[in-house]
Amino acid sequence: MCHPGVLSQGHGCPQAPARQHQFIVMHLNSKLLFEKHAVHHFKESQSVLEIGPTGYPSYYSELVNIPPLKWHTLDIGEKYIGQGHVNPLHIVSEEEYNYPIEDNTFDIVLSGQVMEHIKNIWRWVDELKRITKKKGIIIIISPISWSYHEAPVDCWRIYPEGMKALMQEKGLKIIECLFGSLEKDFFHSKAKTEPGNSILNLEGKMSLPWKLIEVSHYMPLLNKFCRRIPVSFDNICVCQK
Repeated sequence: MCHPGVLSQGHGCPQAPARQHQFIVMHLNSKLLFEKHAVHHFKESQSVLEIGPTGYPSYYSELVNIPPLKWHTLDIGEKYIGQGHVNPLHIVSEEEYNYPIEDNTFDIVLSGQVMEHIKNIWRWVDELKRITKKKGIIIIISPISWSYHEAPVDCWRIYPEGMKALMQEKGLKIIECLFGSLEKDFFHSKAKTEPGNSILNLEGKMSLPWKLIEVSHYMPLLNKFCRRIPVSFDNICVCQK
């Protein structure tokens, strides 16, 4: 969930250290959308590039869980890499819109919670397209409801209509593009929710104070006095070169 420049991962790396994280990590709705709309695009023998991974190993690579995949990662600069240096498949780019990668290299290019931190998304999508193989897949997950979170900047919130327009302008075929929240299924049917920052962990659990608020939502005497529970809304776009 980060600007390119967090931590990195590569399958087959010997003596991989324990997972390392810095500031922003994957939230539940991003995980759920990825599992529902993206995981099935990954196949054995593919070459994958994840931009701005959130740990070592990457959360997304663990969700895919196909060890034969060549799972490359990329960060911008050295500042946030952490354990990236131990990954033989890690790439460091000194430029945000010109990666040290040959044309038509990867079967799948993935970014989760990165796009909002890219100043010039038009140039960035051009670069993603350049490094993706013909008929390859680009997957972008980005927040809709999250509050401002600079890493080091925060620039965009993009709905499907805007995302489709951008991808089509770049000559990419839209396979699927939608936004929503799958986190609401983790609450009681009478719980009142609103778009915001997720309060659930990756297992769908919440802290005790939030659990008490949820319980109060189906108590008639307390219901109207209780605050709504924030759930994450995110956009996922899957397109083909």
